[in-house]
Amino acid sequence: MRILITGGAGFIGSHLCEKYASEGHSVICLDNLQTTATPHNIEHLRARRNFRFLQADIVEPIPIDEPIDWIFNFACSGSYTSYQYDPIHTMKTNTVGMANVLELARRTGARVLQASTSEVYGDPVEVPQKETYRGNVNMLGPRACYDEGKRAAETLCMDFHRQYGTDVKIIRIFNTYGPRMQFNDGRAVSNFITAALSGRDIVIYGDGLQTRSFQYIDDLVEGIDRMMRKDGFMGPVNLGNPVEITISALAEKVKESVRSSSRITFDRGATDDPRRRVPDITLARETLGWEPKVGLDEGLEKTIAYFRTAALPEKKVLVFSTTYFPYAGPAEQAFFALTEVLPETEFHIITARMRRDLLTTERIGWNVIYRVGFGNTLDKYLLPLFGVWSAYSLHRKNRYTFLWSIMGSYSGIAAALLKRLDPNLTFLLTLHEGEMQPAGGLKARLAPFLYRFVFRSADVVYTRNDALEEKARTVSPDAVRKMPDDTKVFMQKLKGTYDALLNKKMKKLDRPK
Repeated sequence: MRILITGGAGFIGSHLCEKYASEGHSVICLDNLQTTATPHNIEHLRARRNFRFLQADIVEPIPIDEPIDWIFNFACSGSYTSYQYDPIHTMKTNTVGMANVLELARRTGARVLQASTSEVYGDPVEVPQKETYRGNVNMLGPRACYDEGKRAAETLCMDFHRQYGTDVKIIRIFNTYGPRMQFNDGRAVSNFITAALSGRDIVIYGDGLQTRSFQYIDDLVEGIDRMMRKDGFMGPVNLGNPVEITISALAEKVKESVRSSSRITFDRGATDDPRRRVPDITLARETLGWEPKVGLDEGLEKTIAYFRTAALPEKKVLVFSTTYFPYAGPAEQAFFALTEVLPETEFHIITARMRRDLLTTERIGWNVIYRVGFGNTLDKYLLPLFGVWSAYSLHRKNRYTFLWSIMGSYSGIAAALLKRLDPNLTFLLTLHEGEMQPAGGLKARLAPFLYRFVFRSADVVYTRNDALEEKARTVSPDAVRKMPDDTKVFMQKLKGTYDALLNKKMKKLDRPK
């Protein structure tokens, strides 16, 4: 079977890629990486001869000119912090993109399965929701780009079927969780688990009395496969777990499962957030012989285990520091303090070795130190050369999202060079007192040029020195931020900047509208 999976690098799509590639089918994974930034969910598949990754956006003409048997369309994020980030693109994905997928199916004679959603029911007045229920959607609200977009996609599927005889299938997916969810994707399960594991507050949007029903990813994949193989049945069909639970109860369950000391807190609710969501799966039982098998306790246990060990690129940050442990000046001490408030993040620190008795690689807590050079005081001058070489090798392995230089001198040059090698890296630079004040000679003549190169490469520059701030603004005015004098305040501000940059990189809102 020749299979195309759009959105194949995402949470659900990657599980489908794995299933069908493992079964020996020829699989094309198409994804624009809009919400994942890197294809880390499918890296383990890329060495297979029957698997191919294609970075593309279904809003544009799909660059495939070969026979296709099955198409699974999972090309739109289901997280409301993602689909609300660029609502126009979300709507285009579900209309223009859907039409492009259907045109491809029409040309190739492929069967298409459209991943629709329980969101088509809106804030339902019918509980549980049957496929015959037409929904209660606010077409003018901030969720409408997704809710109405998915409704329009279903309409397009049926119109192509009626007009061209296209073989279409529609599933309506209810809340799903499991391994490969993004830790910051804005969904309740992932939000609660990551907060509980890091000891942060578990934040509930609204009063917590709203209900959802959660199905484990393995159950969903089984349902999708049965639907795709079922002849003579287009759907739509609900795929979800009919066991209902309040969001507050879910938060308590996650906290208890993690054995976390986190507090459960409440924030204002999201606009048009459904009060109750639970599927009627009678049709799936009768037509597909399907119902979920994995209970919530078992599924959470597996998902928590994944989040404890997941080596996600967005959880790793590459850091350049001219010197580091056991050499600890003010800048290095400030950085170490930041690592304490970001316990869920792993920092890979590249620094000059400086002494032969120091290990070239050393792990301290979550942080890994990579020392480069020959073990003498000249090593710091070689950091832009050896450091970049080492960093590039690490980057090919870990596919970092973020790059940080603790100071702007040799470490800053190294970071700027790596940024030139991969412009997709987000580069954060912190400047400290005494920088850009060389004693004289060649360094004095080169410093202005080198700092302009570093400033121009950085996405964000932090400094508390007025002179440094002025010089940085002349080169990169929009990137400069004032560094607070209070270290604790700065740590929180820097953490906020990191979170904001991460959300921007992965095209997500900080919270739902």
